[in-house]
Parts: sequence; C-alpha cells; structure tokens
Amino acid sequence: MKVEKVFPPDVTMVCKLSKEGIITFVNQAYEQITGYSQAELVGNSHEVIQDPELPKVMQERVWDLINKGKHTYFISKNSTKNNEFFWTLADIHSKIKEGRRTAIFIRRKFLPYELKQEFEKLYDTLYEIETKGGGLDTARRYLDGWLEDRNATFHEYIVRKFGGEDKIKKYMTSEVSDEELFKIDVNEMKIDEILKTLKKKKRFFGLR
Repeated sequence: MKVEKVFPPDVTMVCKLSKEGIITFVNQAYEQITGYSQAELVGNSHEVIQDPELPKVMQERVWDLINKGKHTYFISKNSTKNNEFFWTLADIHSKIKEGRRTAIFIRRKFLPYELKQEFEKLYDTLYEIETKGGGLDTARRYLDGWLEDRNATFHEYIVRKFGGEDKIKKYMTSEVSDEELFKIDVNEMKIDEILKTLKKKKRFFGLR
C-alpha cells in the first residue's frame, strides 16, 4: 500500500518542459520531493512522476489546454521514486514565440485540504470508471456532467474553490514569482537577469 507524502506549503516545485513534454529543468525542491536527481529527470518525460491512478481523462483535458497555449491550474496526483504519492496544485504556463508553443513552465505547490478532499473523490471516481468497464468515453461524460453541475470549467472551479484569482495567484507566486519562473533557461537570460537570479538563489533553487 502506498504512503502519502506531504510537504510544506512554502515549498515550490518548478520544472520546465519542452513543447513535447520532456523535462529540461527542475529546481532543487523538485528533486527533494520526488526523490529523483536532476540527471534522472532531465531528458525524461514529465510522466515520470505521474501517479498511475491519475485519470486519463484529466491528463487529456489539461494537455488540450496546454496545446492551445492557455494558462491553467491543475490538480495532479504524483508519485515519488520511493513509490509514495503526493498531491499538488499546478500552475501551468506555455511560452509562445511567433505563434507557436516553445516551452512549458510548471509551478507546483502543496494542495490544501479543502481542495484535496473534493478532488480526490472526483479522481477516484474517474479512475474507477476508466478501469472497471466504463472506459474513457464514460469518464469524459461523467466529468462533463460534474462540471456542468458546477457551472464552470475545471480551471474556473479550482480558482473558485481556492477563493478567487487573487488568492490563488498569491499562493502560487509566494516563493517563485512569474519573472523567476519564466527565466529558468539561462540560455535566454541577459546579464542583468542572471545577476538578479543569483541574488535570490537560496529561495529560487531550494527549500528554505
């Protein structure tokens, strides 16, 4: 039986993916929480930390938004190298250059209990539908009905449950700002940007 891993809410996991979903960067917090080293993660698929019980319909929905270049929040069930599971609230941004997505930036934080309680139940239901005869199409219909009952998209409902856009953004950017998140690739950084990041190295690259 898997054990749940919980980490402090002031820790932010950061990763950058290629447009195909291959990991190109992770911060120290990402390594420490997942148990994987940077060498094991970089060059691997983002699915390396994806829990097997994360419903396929949810993976499908979030990638549909990513492929459209839309910013979205997502709730993810993840696995560590030691086969523990942990929940995260993910803040996903696509970098668009000349109308094309060139990279994906993901900031993950501890999922508060109020959200976990409801979404864990939803994910368990979707996973059961997918794996016990209902299949993906049935899971899609169930999710559509669930969202219709709440008169919201998945992104909108997460924001609503958290208490509004300002509140969720404050939480997600409390340790790693948008500026820091989007400047991970040192090949794209100018001298002043590099110096600014170095001043914040302790907070940006690791656990406080």
